[in-house]
Amino acid sequence: MLPRWVFVVAVNVAAIALVLGAGELAARWMAGANGVDQDEQLPMCRSDALTIWRYRPDLHLTYRAPEFEMQIRTNAGGLRQGPIAAAAEDVTTVLFIGDSFTFGWGVAEEQRYSEVLARLMAERRPGTRLRIVNAGHWMYTFDQQLVLMKEMIERYKPAVVVQGFYWMHIRSLFNHRLVRAPDGTLRAVEDPKIAVSDRGVLKLRSDWLERPPLGSQLVSLVARAILNRDLREKAGEWVSYMRPDQPQNETLWALTGEIVAETARTLRADGIAYLPFLVPTIIEVTGAGWPTVGWTAATPPADVDPTLPAARLTAPFVANDTTVVPLAAAMRDRAGAGLYFPRDGHWTADGHAIAAEILAPHLDRALARQGR
Repeated sequence: MLPRWVFVVAVNVAAIALVLGAGELAARWMAGANGVDQDEQLPMCRSDALTIWRYRPDLHLTYRAPEFEMQIRTNAGGLRQGPIAAAAEDVTTVLFIGDSFTFGWGVAEEQRYSEVLARLMAERRPGTRLRIVNAGHWMYTFDQQLVLMKEMIERYKPAVVVQGFYWMHIRSLFNHRLVRAPDGTLRAVEDPKIAVSDRGVLKLRSDWLERPPLGSQLVSLVARAILNRDLREKAGEWVSYMRPDQPQNETLWALTGEIVAETARTLRADGIAYLPFLVPTIIEVTGAGWPTVGWTAATPPADVDPTLPAARLTAPFVANDTTVVPLAAAMRDRAGAGLYFPRDGHWTADGHAIAAEILAPHLDRALARQGR
């Protein structure tokens, strides 16, 4: 007869195996609950030594989400638009820099604020010929945008740069390594936690995520939880940016100020008109959509000021004698509830149209200052 302790150990091992097995099945069910991995719908990226990653050229694909279906193409330069015409003496180039809002996440190319602005300028300024270059990249943070902007300026020689700043990207700066030139200007951005798969899908670089032991979804789920906790500990939750006196965020605010200052200096030195604007979150416009900033409780958080991030982001522009256009109040005045996808948090086609309407007089004045 076996000793009692052997029996106890066997029962415990069986119980642990049962729990882990159930956990693995649950994790696999969660991974496949939506029928498809959303990231896997976007095999459109390539690694890049300057900006971590960027889009592959000459792509055509369809992205499907619960609230929209989006056709995506890239041109030979890896930008989401058709071929860009060669420069001409009577054509003025306007460069658009930004994140997924500038990219046009959730809408068609012709519905983006950049294209709507071009049509509005054709109405306001008969005879003015514009060449639009939209270099929006989803998930690009301010440092990546600056590096890409310098490259686009060299390539397309714009008269005006229009740039959208979405304050939620401040949180992403903590994991970036900035590579500077001898004169201190930003030359490249690196992120050791970001990788591009062989298919072109953007991934967090972690063997526990990409190649978990035995292909375990449970291990991958735990790894993601650990990485997410690491993000919160290092940079605070998004909601923390709506609270004053959050010391864990101050370094990132200071870095944002440095990036804004270099952006303004670069454009001023090149004689390029600059039109920066603040992209408001859905919360700032509708008062709803708290899950988009990571708040999943039944009621909104207490002791927060949703206008605080925009106010802080305005400060470095003021310090650098640059006017930044806020959109939140004007969007609220224009039936804001229909301007965002409620779950996704990006602008609908109506949101892009209203943003373009607000920006139109500012772009008109910028073109006039350039004698265009």
